[in-house]
Amino acid sequence: MKYKELKDRHDQLEQDILNALRQEIEDSKTESKHTNSDCIKVNVFGYEELAIIDGVLTFLDDNGYHYGIYSECSLEDLVDILAMI
Repeated sequence: MKYKELKDRHDQLEQDILNALRQEIEDSKTESKHTNSDCIKVNVFGYEELAIIDGVLTFLDDNGYHYGIYSECSLEDLVDILAMI
């Protein structure tokens, strides 16, 4: 396949971004106001926190509802979150 290298590079970039977010959360001293775990504060699409819940990167809104990492965010949005840290 002619464009397999591009797909592989994209997949690696995605994994690097997700790993960086995980690392930021693990290094964070901020405790979620909804769960008993560390989080990073975000302000994107109505979400306020990004935490690791049951091993999965999860957004939380003001009410504590959980949302998947890609429920509204693109890879570019995730990069923007990292750039704001």
